[in-house]
Order: sequence, then C-alpha cells, then structure tokens
Amino acid sequence: MSRLIVLSNRVKLPDNKPMAGGLAVALQNVLIGSSVVWMGWNGKVVENHSHDSGPTNSFSNKQTDLTGKDTCITYMTTALTSEQYNQFYCGFANNVLWPLLHERTDLISQKPQDYAGYQAVNHLFAKQLERIIEPDDVIWVHDYHFLSVAYHCRQLGIFNRIGFFLHIPFASLQFWKTLKQSREIVHHLAHYDLVGTQTQRDRNNCLNVLQYYLKDHFIHDQFVASAPINVLDMKQNFAPPYTCTRAKMTLNLALKSQHSLIVGAYPIGINVAQIQKQVSHLPLESSLGSTNSNQNTEHTFQQIIAVDRIDYSKGLLKRFAAYGDFLAQHPSYQNRLQLLQVACPSRLDLPTYQSLYNDVKKKVHKINQQYSSEKNAWQAINYSETVLSHEKLMTMFWQSDVGWVNSLKDGMNLVAKEYVAAQNPDNPGVLLLSRYAGAAEQMQDAVIIDPNNSDSMLTGLRTALKMPLEERQSRYRSLLQGLQKDSLQIWQQSFLDDLYNESSSQISSMEPVNIHMSDS
Repeated sequence: MSRLIVLSNRVKLPDNKPMAGGLAVALQNVLIGSSVVWMGWNGKVVENHSHDSGPTNSFSNKQTDLTGKDTCITYMTTALTSEQYNQFYCGFANNVLWPLLHERTDLISQKPQDYAGYQAVNHLFAKQLERIIEPDDVIWVHDYHFLSVAYHCRQLGIFNRIGFFLHIPFASLQFWKTLKQSREIVHHLAHYDLVGTQTQRDRNNCLNVLQYYLKDHFIHDQFVASAPINVLDMKQNFAPPYTCTRAKMTLNLALKSQHSLIVGAYPIGINVAQIQKQVSHLPLESSLGSTNSNQNTEHTFQQIIAVDRIDYSKGLLKRFAAYGDFLAQHPSYQNRLQLLQVACPSRLDLPTYQSLYNDVKKKVHKINQQYSSEKNAWQAINYSETVLSHEKLMTMFWQSDVGWVNSLKDGMNLVAKEYVAAQNPDNPGVLLLSRYAGAAEQMQDAVIIDPNNSDSMLTGLRTALKMPLEERQSRYRSLLQGLQKDSLQIWQQSFLDDLYNESSSQISSMEPVNIHMSDS
C-alpha cells in the first residue's frame, strides 16, 4: 500500500498543546490519507554522542488514528544533538538560509562547520527514509531546512517520487550569488521531482536560479515561464493561483540522464469552515473592550490586532513607529484606539533575534510611556507573549476592527487569511496587508500598504479605521470567496496531484520562452 511520507523540521505531535509554528499546524490539518508517516525533529536537544563514530540519532514512533477519516499517522521523530542544533538549525538553516531567502544577506553569519552540519542532518533524514521506504511510497519534504534531502536520497538509491515545498520566499538570483554554496545547494534542489513555491513571483525567482546554476545540465535550454507578478498592477481581487503556474524542465543529472523537474506555485490556504465554526457562537460585543462596532467615528473605541513571531522579516519595529506617529498626528484617537500585539519570541539562541527581541520590548515600552495617561489605564499597545490556542486567537480576530500584517518579506502569511475568515460577516473588520507578504498576490481587496513607507502605513491605517460598513462588507465578501475557493485542502490536493502524477495534465503547454535573468 502506497504511503505518503512527510518530512518537516518540526512535527506537531497529537496533544492539546498550542504551537506557534504555522507550518506544523497547517500540516496537521491536511495529512489525510490511508497511511501517513510524519517525520522530523521532536524539538529536543541532547548532548553529543561519541565523536569516534559520529552522532547516532534514534527515531521514536507514535501512531494515532484520526477518527472518522480512515487515516493512520505514524509520527517518527528524533532529538538533535547540541552540535547538530548549533550547526544545522541555528547555524546554516537560520543564520544563512533564512536571511538569504528573505533577501537580508547583511544578516548572514556563517561558521566554517555550519554547512557540513547542515548536509549531515539532511543525510541523516535521508538515511532514515532509506530504512523505512517502500517501493510505492511518495515523499513530501517541507521548507528550507531540507533543500538537500532529495540529493542524499538519490545517492542512497531512493528513486521514489519526492516533492519539496518552500513555505518562505525564494530569493532572486542576485542574492543567491552572494553565497558560495549556492551552486551545490541548487544542484541538490534539482534532484526533487517537484518544487513548489508560495507565489508566482517566487516561482519565477526559482526558475531563474535553476537556469543560472544548472545551465550545463539542461537537455533543453528553454522552458515555460509566466510573466513576473507585480502586486500593485494586478487587476484581480483574488488572483487565481493555478493558471499557467507550472513549468517542466528536463535535466541531465549524474544519477539520471533524463530527470524531469516541475516547478510550480501553490499558494497555501486555510480551513475557512473550521475557523467560522470556532467563532460562530460569538456575540457582536467584545470581551476585550473593543466593541468592533466601527461606526466610522473617532469617538468609538477601536482595536487593531497584529500577530507575529518576533522576526526581522515581520516589520514589527516599523509598525510600532508608524502607530506612534499615527497617534501623534491624530490625537483624537488617543484613549480610543489600541494595538493588540501578540508576539512569539523565537530563536533567542541567535544574537540577531535576541537583539531584536530587546528592541521590540523597548519600543513598546517607549510608546506606552509616551502616551500614558494618569486619568485612565489606557495603553497605546497591549503587548502579549502568551501562546494562545487557535480558537482563542480566532476570537481575538473577531473582536478586532483592523488586522495589521506588516511583513517586510513573507512567503505567504496565514495570519492575513485567518483574520479575514474569522470576521463577522455583518460587521467585518479590515485587513491592512503589506505588499511584500505573499498573501498580497491574491488578496487585493485588503488595504495594501508598503511597510517601508511611513506615509503608506499611516494612510492605510486611517483608511481602515474610517472605512464605511458597506465597503468593509464588499471587501470581506470578495476576500472570503477567494479563501473558500483556494483552501488548505485545495493547496494539498493541487501539490499532491502533481507529485503523484508524473505526466500532469495541468502543466502548461505553452511554447517555451527564455527566462529573463537579472545579473544585478
């Protein structure tokens, strides 16, 4: 019996504990099939084993049956040694690949042993796949931690179908050129059968990079591509993600003289019905103090919500600065407006993240001090690091007049989509969405802003807070229709259809055109 084997860095084990990572939560919601194996790191770090024989990672198994879904999931996880954690996870994955793919090469910090550690852990998981693989199994690998797993699998003689999905942005060629290991990493990436990105822009970046580094491996030096996407020029309210978004190329690789690689855009969605069920019992009145009545008057208390990991890609400091400027320019909103910032500290072992965390706390304190009042207990920013259940978070979305996504670079940003899905249809809030979030490629009926431009943020916030009910309802209906059409299940099905079917009928049959490459 064919199994789907999923590999991701973190695995959401079947317990009641909330988890901040969007990838693991999303995967938990779509792994439906007769037999699924979910493999990855269990989040634990142990002391190094003997250096004589190298680390030996033991994998533990835990099985669960999903009631009513005829699905058995086997969770196969391992701890990382402290050396693997420092070199693979902290080192190359998050000090090199994360800033590279978010086009922040100024933040790259690499130690000599980090790349070897990254490859060693990719090989470790390939070896575990070799131990359990059966002839009809299909492997689905997730995110930047495992760019090289398919290569190591092929070296071990695994020729099953292997797909890779990147949840974060795919950087343009000029940034890849700054990393000395890029040629080898891209060569490794080419050993997948299917590579998926979140957006068409990321897909085109991927094609450019593949053609540049693999030009000597192309059996045909031309392949299908669609025009780059400019979010601000798009006419669609919710862009159709699966129209001419796949390209197929044939490569001559060392282990396979004619290897077919498909590259496609598969924007991840959400479970709209589940979210609507979570908020279906809520009254119009808010329990947090905001009435969510939004009667287009500055004399109504209004609430803005923002939910982010504390990461430099999320634009937190720029949001706080713009919000402080807004209160200064519109003093009538003082004591009548609050920003609820739900923040999740992460990767605090890395100096860059520790520094950002400190800066965030200082900035929040400074703004609250600046606008503090002895007359009442109002705070300009209500800051919380509490890890919330999904249902509690959706309740907060329902109760908020504006959802503010301020990403400087983001693969998709599911907070944007969840905020819309959780709104009251009769009196919806407004999504304030960065043009640099992947979600902006689809969600053009949000109020689109540029987080690098203070005037854009201030104007956008004012527009959102003053928007008439009829316009809010119209924008909400259009956005919700798109979310329902391109749901989480559609994302899964679209990707797996192409992964399971080598000759997918969805591959564009357009005449090949040259990919435009920028050498800047």
